[in-house]
Amino acid sequence: MNETKNHADNAFVFIETITPVEGHLDDVLAISLRSAKLLEGRNGLIQSMVAKSEKKGSEITAISVWSSKSDFQNFMKSEDVAILLKSDDMKNIKSYMSNYDMLMSDLVEGWHG
Repeated sequence: MNETKNHADNAFVFIETITPVEGHLDDVLAISLRSAKLLEGRNGLIQSMVAKSEKKGSEITAISVWSSKSDFQNFMKSEDVAILLKSDDMKNIKSYMSNYDMLMSDLVEGWHG
């Protein structure tokens, strides 16, 4: 049996879902993947994922799980995020999306093998 790890104590989850305008799914995916790279090795980051909906031309979802909300907030205050927010990627993505949803949640239950 595989060992499982529980992350429910104080973990915090940040989820962004972007619906691209027609013809920009690949652009949104590329920007999401570059943004996710920024998370590698960050203090308090448990997991980062980028998912593409199975529906053709549909949403891109980025999910990050943090040890705590304060770890996430500290990351959001970092110089790297300030640079990202001023980047061409962030300027471009605004014109590439038809809808943007964000969800910030306290993790109630979560485990992985």
